[in-house]
Amino acid sequence: MNTTLDTLFETLESHCRLHTRPVGVKLAEKGETVPDKTKYPADHLGNPLAVCQGMTLARSFGWRMAFKKDDHACPLPLIFMGHAHPDKFLNGDIARFYQDDPDCMKKMEASYPRWPAGKYEAVWLAPLKACEFVPDLVVMYGMPAQILALIQAANFGHGPGIQSISSGRYGCSQWLAGVVQTGECTYMIPGPGERVFAGTQDHEVSFAVPYSRINSLIDGLKYIRKQGSYKFPVPNMGLLAQPRIPKSYLGIVSDSE
Repeated sequence: MNTTLDTLFETLESHCRLHTRPVGVKLAEKGETVPDKTKYPADHLGNPLAVCQGMTLARSFGWRMAFKKDDHACPLPLIFMGHAHPDKFLNGDIARFYQDDPDCMKKMEASYPRWPAGKYEAVWLAPLKACEFVPDLVVMYGMPAQILALIQAANFGHGPGIQSISSGRYGCSQWLAGVVQTGECTYMIPGPGERVFAGTQDHEVSFAVPYSRINSLIDGLKYIRKQGSYKFPVPNMGLLAQPRIPKSYLGIVSDSE
């Protein structure tokens, strides 16, 4: 584990206390050797999986996962990774579940980031403490109160805030393509696929930081906490107020005592 990732992990532990592991994500080119003890779903589990399932396995079980073309049970990552021709997808056929206008269907599908054919061979996922490669980005999940700290930290040294573009589906497109393409941090509300297949919980939001922005994120987390403007766990200032005890309770204490 390199110093940058080690510092990020320690800072997240101190300032965010995430309930599952941060996950390093690498888009691997042909010829790159996957680290030992990495599981390919088709080879090691006997069946393909959705890549969002791999993300949950990495962040909850602590497994190192990798997906080549044949490991994807869900066809959408094949489009985003450039492993399948996008024409049928871009026609908007499956967007009919969310749109009733053909032009809007096509516009919706064309909005998702993706890579050209042959750009990458696989995607690797590893919990940060077991990450033996330099990731292209790190993805983490938490409650809104935890993700708020990350949003504030990502805006440190920037100013106008960070962007989150969501149509309520295909969140994996952001950490498979979008975050690396923009080089910017983002946060995402998990979509139906993550909820149905990957077990992402009602209270969870995800956040992604490209590797190039990790040090500034660390600086932001430390600075904002030091200023005392926001901390997680969030302090309950009501603890300093005098409680309104019912009069019937107060009556059990004799004035003569």
